[in-house]
Amino acid sequence: MSQVCLAEEHLLNLIRKLPPGVRKLPSEEELCRQLDVSRATLREALGQLARAGFITKRHGVGNMVNLSVLNTPMRFDEEFSMRRLLKSAGEAGTRRFAPVPEAKEAAAFIERMTSGTGGAEIKRPWLIQESQHFINGRPSVWTFNFYPDTGVRLKEEDIQGLSFRELVTAVTGAELSHTIKAFIPVSADRSLAEFFGIAEKTPLLMWYLRNFGMDDGLLSAGVTLFNPKTVTLNSFNRWE
Repeated sequence: MSQVCLAEEHLLNLIRKLPPGVRKLPSEEELCRQLDVSRATLREALGQLARAGFITKRHGVGNMVNLSVLNTPMRFDEEFSMRRLLKSAGEAGTRRFAPVPEAKEAAAFIERMTSGTGGAEIKRPWLIQESQHFINGRPSVWTFNFYPDTGVRLKEEDIQGLSFRELVTAVTGAELSHTIKAFIPVSADRSLAEFFGIAEKTPLLMWYLRNFGMDDGLLSAGVTLFNPKTVTLNSFNRWE
């Protein structure tokens, strides 16, 4: 994890430990001392927290914490990672598998989920990377990312601790620029019902993601499915 991301997480921990009624963060000088980071790293981390809505910088006052935003769980907007989304709802756990050449069953599952979404834009054969996410020990999110089979064959230990951006770069060798998500209603088939512990044909929400590089070329795609019994998604909007 980068120094900025670590500083961001440490800042969030500090924010959550502020005494009741206190919204103002310490000065940048004091924060640099507490976090043992440079002023440049701190400012970038504060900027990320501001974009995510956790804090607002007020001229002549300082960095103020927005408790309404801090206390909103399961956010899915641009600045919010899957890891943070899970942690906001309870004790989070993830089992991440290494990318592997497509197996018949997994490929058929992805084809069913992406029917009509443009998934065929990723040329076959695929490398498929699966992650299983848990909240308080309960299966809550299931993701499948798929890449052209020309991607790097990583081992499972190579991908633990990587952010999604870092994972895409490690597999494709290209820098991730942006992601476009489509929200698609689906019905739980047998595999989804068994994983989530729900009845078959239960309505589910799925994200279909397309991930693009700096040249606007398609690097990978993915499906993310949510257990409706444990996940209720929220989004943040800042009015400028």
